[in-house]
Amino acid sequence: MSTYNIYVPTEKGKMKIDCNQILYIETSHQFSRLTFTNNEELELLLTISEIEHLLFDQGFFRFNNKYFVNLRYVEVVFPSDSSKVVLENGKEIFVNHNKKEELFQNLRQVYDLHE
Repeated sequence: MSTYNIYVPTEKGKMKIDCNQILYIETSHQFSRLTFTNNEELELLLTISEIEHLLFDQGFFRFNNKYFVNLRYVEVVFPSDSSKVVLENGKEIFVNHNKKEELFQNLRQVYDLHE
C-alpha cells in the first residue's frame, strides 16, 4: 500500500498524517475527530467537505453527514442489511439508503486496486 500524506490543521498546529493510518473521521457542527487504526484520536479544524477534498480518490467514502470512512478497513457488510458496515475495530456505521450502490461501487474499486 503506497503512502499518501496530508497536512491537517489541529489546535496544536498543522500535523502530517499518513492516510493509510486513518480508520474514519467523525464530524459534527463543532468538530471533526479523526480516529486512527490504533484507535487514537485527533481533533481537526476542518469541515467534512474540506476533508473530502483532501482525501479525494484515496479509498475513502462519505457514509452520511457524520462519517467519512477508509474503505480499506471495512470488515463486514451485512448482505441482508447493506445499510450497515463494521470496521476492523468493531465500530458500526450506517450508510444513507440512497448511497448504498455508490458504497458497493467504491468498495469494488478499493479492493480491485489492492488484490
